[in-house]
Amino acid sequence: MQKLDPEYVRIDKRGQLIQISSGVWKQINYLNIKKDKSFGGHYHKHKRELFYVIDGFISVTIVNMKNKQATKMYFGGNKCFIIEPYEKHTIYNEAEKDSRLIELLSKPYSKEDTYE
Repeated sequence: MQKLDPEYVRIDKRGQLIQISSGVWKQINYLNIKKDKSFGGHYHKHKRELFYVIDGFISVTIVNMKNKQATKMYFGGNKCFIIEPYEKHTIYNEAEKDSRLIELLSKPYSKEDTYE
């Protein structure tokens, strides 16, 4: 897993613009994770996933399926991270309210590339 900073941030009297990524992505998803619930628990062999936390507070548990090394990181609003192939990932909502995220996929979802 790789922590990312937004590529560009502009804040002025009109509001705020946050450029998350200028990469090539094939699918974009909006996630709303309820309090005490999780998404994931799987990995992909051929897909990268970029997550942007709009608001809330989450923990991300990663298990590298090649060497079985596990890590856990925490992210609040306006934070980004990338899940690489072979990283089993579980995103858990640690907040007292729903956590909202945007997910960008390097390839569209397919059951054939989703492994428990």
